[in-house]
This record gives sequence, structure tokens and C-alpha cells, in this order.
Amino acid sequence: MKLQTKTSALVVALALTASGLVFLPGAAAATTPGTSARPNAPAKPKVVRIQSNDTKVTVNDARFRPGVTEFRVTKTAHRGSSLIILETDDIDRAFRKLQKAFIGGDGSADAMKAFDRLVTTYGGGNEGARWQVKLSRGSYYMLDTKTNKSTTFRVKGERRGRKMQHADSSVWATKDNQFKTDGALEGNWISFENKSREIHFLEAARVANSTTARDVRQGLKSPKEPEWIRPGGFFFDVQSTGIRTVHYQEVSSGRYLLICFMPSEEQDGVPHAFMGMWHLVNAV
Repeated sequence: MKLQTKTSALVVALALTASGLVFLPGAAAATTPGTSARPNAPAKPKVVRIQSNDTKVTVNDARFRPGVTEFRVTKTAHRGSSLIILETDDIDRAFRKLQKAFIGGDGSADAMKAFDRLVTTYGGGNEGARWQVKLSRGSYYMLDTKTNKSTTFRVKGERRGRKMQHADSSVWATKDNQFKTDGALEGNWISFENKSREIHFLEAARVANSTTARDVRQGLKSPKEPEWIRPGGFFFDVQSTGIRTVHYQEVSSGRYLLICFMPSEEQDGVPHAFMGMWHLVNAV
């Protein structure tokens, strides 16, 4: 099923070139107002804008207070680039483990477990992506999955009293590595929460309105692109256990296949989708 080539490639790029990661100094800080100037106006999240090119990744504010922050990807160097937030004390070792996990074979599940222990990921997305996440004090990386260039930013000081945007729809990964929703997708804000034991990303592939679970099962067994795949869809990048993000995403009405191809931490060389991590849902 060729559907997996687009999704997994975003993370595979990290693993296969981990030894070539370049860490650039943090971008010069710029102040972005975090609250409205109007008296008694509701507080809004801090907004941090990100862009990347072939040589670097930049954020418009590299040091801000903990709390709910909204990240916006304003520009990427290449189509297919995804900007992700991650936190780790040993990034070289982490991505060596991820490389082994994607290669598969004996020990790949243990390698994926090790990567999950070493890294916490807080979501991400392609050009135009916009998502909110609550960050605690610490040092973080912003990484472009296509170029493997990155920058650092620091969260420090007193916590800001902000709340995440109320979500119109919710998607979550369950404890047994399944996708569930609170009904049809609607509105422009979608919550994605990882309640499972493993790291996941979420791809929503647009499919024909007549697509059934039987079609998906057959498609996963075939090396060909299914006839029921349609243009469109969206993508929320890797997210660790216990992390919740809220994404601004315009979704056209129709039918979508929610799916994840991250390697399993339980079975060597098996992506989550082949273990049943997919879900058909309508958008209204």
C-alpha cells in the first residue's frame, strides 16, 4: 500500500541521516505579545513562528515562558518537510536507535522502545501548520525532517496562565494503539492526544466516500496505490505518550482514513498500521 511511503518518509529521513544532524545556535529573540492590550480581554497563547531553508531553521522567539504556546510553520525549504518539537539529552543516540527501528529485523522493537525513552516529541506539521501545546521549563529542538537542520529554544520563567483553544473535534490514540474519535470531524480545531504506550503520528488520508474497512484491510496487503485514495488530507507529526496538541486544520467534508506507520515497540519491523492502527471517519 503506497499510502505508507509519504507518511513514514517524514520520520525515516530523520533516522537515515541522524549522523548528519546539525545543531544551529538559537535564533535571535524577538518579542511576540502573549496577551491582548484590551482590559479584561481573554488571554491568548504565546505565538512562535517557524521557518526553514536548506541551511537553517529559525524561530522568531527563542526564549519564552512555559505554558500553552501556538507554533506556526510559515515556510519550509522543501515540499514534504515537517517541523517538529523534541526534547532529549542524547539526540545522537536517540536517532541511532530510530534508524535501527526503521530498518527492522531482530531488535528493532527494542530500538524503538529506547528511542521512545530518550525523546519526548510535541507534535509538528508541514508548511502552513498551526498547533498548540503546553510546554514546561526546559530546552527544546525545532527540527526540519527533510533537511535535518535544527535550532534550539528555551522555555524559562514563571508559567503563563493560558488555555488551549477549545477543540471542535477530538482524535486520540488508545492504550492498545488504536485511533478513536468523538464522532465525525467538524470545525477547524482538532485535538490529538496520545493516550497509548507508544509514540505515534497521525495522517488523515482523504478517501472515497464508499471506502469500507474491508477496502482498507485489502489495501494494506497490496503494494499498489488503492483506487479509493483521493487528493487531500492532513498530517500531524510525531507525538509522545501523554502529550496533547490542538491543531488548526481546515477539513473538507468527506471520508478520511486516520493511520500511523510508526514502527512497533512490541513486534520487530511491524508498523502500527499493520497491527490495526487505522480508523475511518467522516468529516462534516
